[in-house]
Formats: sequence, C-alpha cells, structure tokens
Amino acid sequence: MRDHFQDRTVSMKKLNCIFFIVIQFSSFELMAHHSFTAEFSAERVIEIRGEIEEVWFKNPHVRYLLQVKDKKNNIEIWDLRGSPVVWLARKGWTKDRIKKGDEITVSGYPGHDGKKMLSIIEVKLSDGTILIDKAPK
Repeated sequence: MRDHFQDRTVSMKKLNCIFFIVIQFSSFELMAHHSFTAEFSAERVIEIRGEIEEVWFKNPHVRYLLQVKDKKNNIEIWDLRGSPVVWLARKGWTKDRIKKGDEITVSGYPGHDGKKMLSIIEVKLSDGTILIDKAPK
C-alpha cells in the first residue's frame, strides 16, 4: 500500500513540474503581444496608397508591408496590421486576396510618434473591392 502512495506522489510531482513549465512558456507568448493602444493612435484615421511588398496571412495578426511614396517621391515602407486570420476569413478575406505587387488604398489608425505602422480599418483593392477589417469608432 505504501508503494501505491509513493507512486502517486511522484506522479503528482511530475504533473506539477510539467504544468509549471507549460505556464512559463505560455507567459513568454503573452508578453510578446502588445495592446492596440501601446502601438496605435485611435484619435485619427489616415489613408495611404501603395504597392504590397510582403504578405503574412497568419496569426497572431495578418500583416502586409506596403511601399508608399511620400511627397518628395521617396519610398516609405509601412507595416500594416490586421486582425487574426479567423476573424478576417469570417469577413471574406482569403490568403490570396491581397498579393505582392497589388496596388491598394488602406485606411486605419496610425502608429504612435510617426512610426510607419497602420492598424487596418479597410482596404480598397484596384478593382474597387472593399475589404473591411474593423468598423471605425
């Protein structure tokens, strides 16, 4: 009978150890994710137009790099951030809907302190199609 309790104690210790390891690694992922207000300014909405340079249609957020010409015709690279894949798929977005080389117009919330980042509200494709990400407040 004593061996049975010793085995259960060892099993519980192993289980607790595994649990704490899993929690520890999970916390790294949570700490890496930033809040909207830490990166973007919800006080204003801007619109930019350019050519898609790169596409990441995966979680935690869909992202695009957009080449935009400034007033002096210099190329700026904007980091466009969308919602998670599942949310966008429910709104009709697909992985191949926006591709490298596509010309788009996008509106959204800009990054703080002049950072070339944009939290997407909507995207207008060259064929006139409008893809909605977030409803503006």
